[in-house]
Amino acid sequence: MRVAFYYNQPRRSPDDANTNPYGPLLCAALERRGIACEFALRLDEEYLRDNGERLDVLHLNWPHFDYYHDDAAEMERRMDTFVGRLELARDLGYRLVWTAHNLYPHNRRHQDIDHRGRLAICRLATAVIAHCDVAAGEIRRAFGRTENLFVIPHGHFIGVYPDHVTPEQARVELGVPTSGFAYGFFGSIQPYKGVEQLIDSFRRLPFEDAWLIVSGGGQADYHEQVRQRAADHPRIVLRTYARAPTSDIALIMRAADVITLPFLAATTSGTLMLALSWGRPVIAPAVGCLPATVTPEAGILYDPKDREGLSAALRAIRGWGLQAAAEAALACARRLDWDEIAALTEQAYRA
Repeated sequence: MRVAFYYNQPRRSPDDANTNPYGPLLCAALERRGIACEFALRLDEEYLRDNGERLDVLHLNWPHFDYYHDDAAEMERRMDTFVGRLELARDLGYRLVWTAHNLYPHNRRHQDIDHRGRLAICRLATAVIAHCDVAAGEIRRAFGRTENLFVIPHGHFIGVYPDHVTPEQARVELGVPTSGFAYGFFGSIQPYKGVEQLIDSFRRLPFEDAWLIVSGGGQADYHEQVRQRAADHPRIVLRTYARAPTSDIALIMRAADVITLPFLAATTSGTLMLALSWGRPVIAPAVGCLPATVTPEAGILYDPKDREGLSAALRAIRGWGLQAAAEAALACARRLDWDEIAALTEQAYRA
């Protein structure tokens, strides 16, 4: 079996700062099963016709990259073209698989177009993959997809990134005292990630030894808003980039006592999986697939409808036995084995 894996970028090493390791790790596990997996960047008529005899499966991950545009009319045109190519692919005999990492794209401007695009993909796909039962239920409700809907979890990131510092060294580099209690955040700093709400909640904490360490990439104008939110607080360390370097992963994960991910919207989270893979207990909202991923011993999942839920979690974690929580977090990650995930993915390919 040969699979064209659409990841909207060339294949890179899992520890490359310019990629999400999910795709490379999944494809490596598929290859261990004898499935040829190539990262594809084209989805035009010529490509589809030229490779129809060679390829069996087209596996989409984030299809909105193929048609998104700020202008609604242009986005509509691009989506129609994209759907037409998927229809051609089915006519030519390709199997079409979509992994619904999120129900809809984040920060989407033209929601009606995105919805129609998802409906078309679910109509044409031979199989759809959700990362948990909750996400599968949302796909059934929103898009009417019921057949060949596979629940396959998100795999771990254990050992992907170099572990090059001790906790003490990480704190020295970040300017955080070893005696302090550090809340950490790593990932793309965008409005839906809830970093502003995290800063506000942190500022209200009564603990004089509490520190907040935030590192992430994103847009400079939004970073400036976040920076203003954190201004004048002596115990907030904010590191912003166009794209955060992988070296910051070890710094944050080793310096932080707990990783805080106060998402305003989420279905799955690679950053959550990253924290668990480093054995960091987490604080996050109980949304999407997060409750299926984090055991009660590995972190606090608060009610996102509770306005004080995040603040209460930040306070409550101070009373935890962090060593036991760290071991529980790593155990959560270890049970999400890539070879088992690849075996389930092969079933979806053969649907």
